[in-house]
Amino acid sequence: MKQFILLAFLSISLFANNSELLTQTKQEIIELKKEQIKQKEKTNKYDWVGDINLNGTVSINQDDIKSEDYSISLSQDIFKFGGIYSQVKYAKELKKLEELNLNITTKEDIKLLYTYVIDIRLDEISIKQNILNIKNSQIDIEHKKSEYKAGELGISDLNDAIITKNNLRTTQKSLLLSKQQNINSLKMYTEKQYSAIKMPNMKLIEKDTFLENAIALKSATLSVNVNNLSYDIKKSSYLPSLSFDTKLGYANSDNTIGEDYYSYGLKVFVPLSFISSSDIQQSKLDYLISKKEYAKKLNTIELNYDEIILQIQSNKEKIELAFEDIQLYDELLGVNEEEYKAGYKTIDDINSLKNSMQIRKLDIKSYKINIQKELLKLYFMI
Repeated sequence: MKQFILLAFLSISLFANNSELLTQTKQEIIELKKEQIKQKEKTNKYDWVGDINLNGTVSINQDDIKSEDYSISLSQDIFKFGGIYSQVKYAKELKKLEELNLNITTKEDIKLLYTYVIDIRLDEISIKQNILNIKNSQIDIEHKKSEYKAGELGISDLNDAIITKNNLRTTQKSLLLSKQQNINSLKMYTEKQYSAIKMPNMKLIEKDTFLENAIALKSATLSVNVNNLSYDIKKSSYLPSLSFDTKLGYANSDNTIGEDYYSYGLKVFVPLSFISSSDIQQSKLDYLISKKEYAKKLNTIELNYDEIILQIQSNKEKIELAFEDIQLYDELLGVNEEEYKAGYKTIDDINSLKNSMQIRKLDIKSYKINIQKELLKLYFMI
């Protein structure tokens, strides 16, 4: 179990450092958002602290008597039935949630970056396979052309072979277009060339370890905490509160001698609101909904994991089948080479088998890359 936890930790560290692959603009936006989250935490953390008010008044009445009054005052809550503690805790939990969500967004960008690199490489494999299919198609056309000239084959069979080759050539253009489109899409996420981007080494993670480290579940847990604290704050805002009030000033007028004055005391505030019940209930519902969202997210994450495992297993099975075909092609190639030496087979027969064998070898590469693509999804969910 320890090695899987270590694997999850290494994957987190691995992808956290790969934000440098992103474009400079994206990196700058990430840093600005980090700073924004920090500043927002400070605002929320000290939201309960009262403002210091500076006041200054200069007035002249109907008798042309000038009066001046300058003061500094403070009204500070000191008890709000847990509201102050909840406000401070809320700021910390909200910061964690926003930092985690920013991390999720960053990971999603990096995942898309790697996905485009993978898709480009899959396109390249498909392009190579299609070229080999075109070569085999051309060999088939030559055979059918000879048979047609010899009267052993109808024109429709030759036409079908020509159409097959034309379709393959059209497919080649589509594959080249797909590759270029993926290259263009990659440029939205990185300034590096796809050939210079090295794919990370990824291995399968056990389900228990995956669920323990699933970033979406961590986000859902923090969301529950934030909504619960918000509910506490909302309740306390409609309960009596105790505050300390103080004022220090200086007053002067044409008729009196200027003098300093001060006052201080405690103030009890009892809010009465017609909407308090529905307002509190709405906040409570936000909290209850977030708890249900966690259960929903857990189910979704488990299904995602199971689907990824199915796709990986399917690709592994395809690899086994491809190896069986390669073994069969290898045996047939040996027979055909002997028959070619004896004059019973043509070089085209051998080349066709070699091309077919190479296509299946490229299939294996494709299946292995698809496994990495599935693992990529897994790693970016923790």
